[in-house]
Amino acid sequence: QHGVISIFHSDAKMQDNSNEKEPSRDVSDPLVDENEQKRDDEPSNFKDIEAVLDHLGGAGRYNLLVLAAAAFFNVFTGMITLSANFTSAGVPFNCSDFGLDNVSLPDDCQSSAATNGSSAAIDSQCSVTFNCSSAMTEKLDKSDSLKLRTFDCQTFQFSEAGMFLETAVSRFGLVCQRAWMSNLATTFYFVGFLFGCSVYGALADRFGRQKMALVSLINIIVCTIAASQAPLLWLYWSLQLLTGLGIGGFMSSTFSLALESTTPAYRNIWGMGLHNGWTIGIYLGTLIAYFERRYNFLLLYYGLTVLAAIPPVLLLSESPRWLVSTRRYKQADSVLQRIARINRRSLGDDNFSSEIIALRDKSASTGDEGISVLQLLKQPNMRLVTCIVWVMFFNVSMAYYGIWLAMGNLGGSIYRNQLIAATIEIPSRLLGMLASYRINRRVTIIVTYGCAGVCLAATAFLFGESHLSVARISTAMTGKFWVLIAFDLTWLYSAEVFPTVVRSLGVGTGSTFARAGAMISTLVPGLGVFWRPLPFLIFSIGPLLVVLLALAVPETRGRRLPNSMEDGERLAKTSRCCRRRRQQAQDISDGGGDIEL
Repeated sequence: QHGVISIFHSDAKMQDNSNEKEPSRDVSDPLVDENEQKRDDEPSNFKDIEAVLDHLGGAGRYNLLVLAAAAFFNVFTGMITLSANFTSAGVPFNCSDFGLDNVSLPDDCQSSAATNGSSAAIDSQCSVTFNCSSAMTEKLDKSDSLKLRTFDCQTFQFSEAGMFLETAVSRFGLVCQRAWMSNLATTFYFVGFLFGCSVYGALADRFGRQKMALVSLINIIVCTIAASQAPLLWLYWSLQLLTGLGIGGFMSSTFSLALESTTPAYRNIWGMGLHNGWTIGIYLGTLIAYFERRYNFLLLYYGLTVLAAIPPVLLLSESPRWLVSTRRYKQADSVLQRIARINRRSLGDDNFSSEIIALRDKSASTGDEGISVLQLLKQPNMRLVTCIVWVMFFNVSMAYYGIWLAMGNLGGSIYRNQLIAATIEIPSRLLGMLASYRINRRVTIIVTYGCAGVCLAATAFLFGESHLSVARISTAMTGKFWVLIAFDLTWLYSAEVFPTVVRSLGVGTGSTFARAGAMISTLVPGLGVFWRPLPFLIFSIGPLLVVLLALAVPETRGRRLPNSMEDGERLAKTSRCCRRRRQQAQDISDGGGDIEL
C-alpha cells in the first residue's frame, strides 16, 4: 500500500509444542509438586516480553483476531487511497464561451469565422483561432500575409453522457490550461501520507498505538466527508492532504499493533496477510464507484463506510510490547492476562512486567547507542547496500502506484481494469510468499524487477496501436503482477539486511523513499499528453535499473539476522561486488599488478 509499510522478519523457529495447550492440573493434588504448580506463574521464567508472548502463543485466538481486525482496517485504506481513479477522472467537455462578447473583430473576419469554421476559424476544446488573413489583407502591411488571433475558452460545458457524471475535474474546471492540476489532489494526498506515517508514528510511540489508531481514524472520517462538500479547490486539496495524513497514521498504528501482538516466527505471514484487506478494499471501492458516478457522493459514502472501523478499534487492547517498553506495568499485566484468557493459556497472577523491563534495560545498556541515519552511511559496504535499498523502495513504489493511477489510460472500462488489477494481487502475493521461502533473495529480486520492467516497457510501446487495447491491458497487468511481488520482497529484504540496532531506522527510511515514489507517481501519467508511451516507459526504467544494482547486494535467505553494525558490514561484504573488490585488493597486496579498485 500498499503501501507503504515495513514487514519484520525473523529466522526464529517456533518449537513444536509452542501452541499446544498445557494440560489442566488440580492444584490441590498432593502428588503434584508445589514448584511444578507455580512453573507457569514464576516471573523469573520470562526473561523478556518475547518469552511471554511465545508462551501465550504467537498464533492463538487473540492474535488471529488482531490480524483479522488489521486486515479489516486495510479495507478502508485501500478503498480511499485508490479512489483517485474515480474522483479525479476526466470528463468529456466542450467550450461554451470563448469570451468573444467584448472583442472587436473586422466584420469580414467575424462572418468568415461564423460561416466557414474549417478555414476561417480553427476551433478546439480549449481555444478558438481566427484566420483573418483574407479579411484583413488590405488593412495589414504587405509583410503580414497571415493574421491569427487565438482566444482561450472561458467557460466549459461538461457532458454527463460519459462514464462519470461529475468528478473533481469537472467540478473545478481542471482542463486545458488548468489540466496540470487534475492530479494534484492525489499528490497532496500522498504528501499527507508521507508525513502521516512519521507524525502519527511518533505520537503512537508516545501515547500508544490503539489511541492513535482511533484519533487517525476520526481524522480520516471527518476529512473525507468534508472533502466531499468542499466548494473551493484549495480547500479540497487541503482536505485531501489531511485525509492522507490520517491514512498514513492509521496504517502505521494498526500495522504496528498487529505485528507487536505476535512472535517473530509469524511476523512474515502476518505482514503478508494484512495486505489482503487492501485488495478487498479495492473491490469494495470499485463496487461503490460503479453505482455512484458523482465524486462528492462517492467520497461521502467512503467516509461513512469507514465508520464501521470504530468498534473494532475500541475493542482492541493496547500493544503489550509498547506498554512494557513505556513502563506501564499494570496495564501491560492486564492486557497480557486478557490475551492469556482468550488464548486459553495459564499466566499466573504475578506482576512480572517490572522484572521484564529491568532485564531489558540491563541488556540495552550494553548495546549500540547514538543510532542515526548517518550510522547507515558510515561504513562503505553498508552505505552501498543502504542506497540500493532506498533506490529499490523508490522505484517499485512509483511503478506500483503509477500503474494503479494509469488504469484509465489503458483503454476499456476503468471499472473492469480496476477489478482485474485487484484480482491479480491475490496470486501475486501467494507466489511472492512461496518464493520468499524457496528461492534466494537476490535471484528473486532480479527476476521480479526484470520481468516488471520488461512488461511495463512493452506496455508503453503498445500505446501506439489503438486496436491492441487487449494486449496493452494484459501486459500492464502482468507487469503489475511482478511489481507487487517485488514490492513485498523489498520490505522483506530490507528487514533482513539491516542490523537489529538500525533495522527499524533502515526500514523506516526505505518506507519514506517508497512514499516519495508514490507521490511522484501521481505526476507521471500527465506526461502522456506529450507522448502516450512516456508514463509507462518511465515506470519501466526504475525496475530495470534495480536489476543491475541487485548484483551488488548480499544474499540474506537462510542467514542469521545481523545484530550489530559490525555484523551488518560483514554481511554486506558477502555481495559479489564486495568480494570482487576484496580479491582485487588481495591481488595488489600479493604483487599481482596494478589493479584499479
